Amino acid sequence: METIPHLVLANAQRLRDEPALVRRVDGSWQTATWGNYGASVRQAAQAMIASGIEAGDRVAILSYNTPEWVIFDVAAMVVGAVPVGIYFSSSAEEIADMLERSNPRIVLAETAAHIEKINAAAHPSLELIVGVDDSPGDAISWTSFLERAEGGDAGAVDERLAALRPEDPGTIIFTAAGHGNTVGVVLTHDNLFFTSQSSIEVSGANLSDSVLSYLPLSHIAEQIFTILAPAQVGYSVAFAQSLGRVRVDLPEIQPTIFFGVPLVWSGFERAVRKQIDGLDGCKRKIADWSMSAVRRNLATRNEGRTPGLFRRAETAIARRLFTDRAKTAMGFSRTKAVYSGAASADPESLAYLAGLDIPIRQVYGLSEATGPSSVTRDGADRYGTVGYPMPGVETSLADDGEVLIRGRSVFSGYLDDEEATRHALRDGWLHSGDLGTMGTDNQLTISGRKKDIVITTGGKNVCPRALEVLLLDDPAIVDAVVVGDGYDQLGVLVTVAEEFGDDRDAALEHVQSVVKSVNQQFARAEQIRRIGLLSRSLSIEMGERSESGDIDRRVVADHFAGEIEDLYR
Repeated sequence: METIPHLVLANAQRLRDEPALVRRVDGSWQTATWGNYGASVRQAAQAMIASGIEAGDRVAILSYNTPEWVIFDVAAMVVGAVPVGIYFSSSAEEIADMLERSNPRIVLAETAAHIEKINAAAHPSLELIVGVDDSPGDAISWTSFLERAEGGDAGAVDERLAALRPEDPGTIIFTAAGHGNTVGVVLTHDNLFFTSQSSIEVSGANLSDSVLSYLPLSHIAEQIFTILAPAQVGYSVAFAQSLGRVRVDLPEIQPTIFFGVPLVWSGFERAVRKQIDGLDGCKRKIADWSMSAVRRNLATRNEGRTPGLFRRAETAIARRLFTDRAKTAMGFSRTKAVYSGAASADPESLAYLAGLDIPIRQVYGLSEATGPSSVTRDGADRYGTVGYPMPGVETSLADDGEVLIRGRSVFSGYLDDEEATRHALRDGWLHSGDLGTMGTDNQLTISGRKKDIVITTGGKNVCPRALEVLLLDDPAIVDAVVVGDGYDQLGVLVTVAEEFGDDRDAALEHVQSVVKSVNQQFARAEQIRRIGLLSRSLSIEMGERSESGDIDRRVVADHFAGEIEDLYR
């Protein structure tokens, strides 16, 4: 049998001296080989066994992307335990909730602040906290944890590895699924292995490739690029110093494969536009012409035609004059596969960046399908679509337009939630909760959403109801509707009680204080940043609420489109 941990340990032998994990230490990039990686996984696995971890137990990881994150995750799978990633900027309340539901026996935490948040609540199942950077209080250091492996039975690791089954849980991903609170998506070893194979087939990744790991590893998308795909072919992974340092790290790493969410791509677009706007007349004209020439070449390819001699010559000149240098400055001089996913990308941003010779493939997927289910293809890209199914995956549309997914990537169920699992898995298909259309060329386009979630351009899936319930606990707030689809921040539309009369300033000040208090219970990416006051309450007669009082977000978004647009001016 083959699983991700099997592949990693096999690579430690097959690719012993090849680069695997790269991190910046004291101003320089330091590389751990696959031999080092495999040895660390074995040591961590043996330390888990020495700590009493049994097959089926859960361990949690609360950290930004680091080699320790990956080693701990794979080691947990080796011994039959189930790793649970927790978003590194989660609030203490969110951390307490996820730990309570997953019941881990060990937590790997990056900083003293993370450990403090963990200790803010009691966790009966939790026996050990391991600190990556610090080990205050009752936590132990990463080094001390690994020392537990000394004197242990090395054969026990191989016995645990041999006992793994394809249907066993391989990891748990917490995400919003439109059921009120976040849910734990249970992915099997077979889910992970199949998706890693499928991803390699699409990307064409091989040993010579490299990536920069920077998006949260608690999400399945980043795990694919940082853990799953490298296990298949052995390419190296460099870890960004922080989210804020990605644009500094990229030019130094020059990865060959890069994945970004729409918020990342819009940031690149703004930066490039600013640079080009600052060029003098002649240089500006060269940049504009070069980008236009590259776009023409890409458009020809996307029509399924081979560019002619003139088009190829024009593109070569454009690259030499401008785009090659621009890509090198950005960190994309070596990229061969570039992706956008987790939320709908702005077609205009994709078209603009294509002028830099960066054709971005659009990916559609969800945690319940182990990430990617559909992707645009080179030579057949249509901005606004999400392309064709991944290899080995089937997609279809229900009578009401809901996107359905079938294949080995589909999850086994939600953690301790049979009702939600039955709702999602019906007649052999995963019901995604997303609405789509299929073009004449059979490319899928996501057109809307049935499930009650909001997805920002940062790719964060947010349960709006969780925020709204807390806001409505305040007696002065009559209606509260969280918005933010297609924007980089969450906003809220609020109707206040009559006690404020026409004093909008007083009403806004009160709502701001309530929002500030509620925000403290959520991670930064889930906090409300913009507030709009509505002039009337939501109405059943106008279809904004159902008879039971539930909000119809699509109707609200349509009726108050102007108010929402004003929030983001």
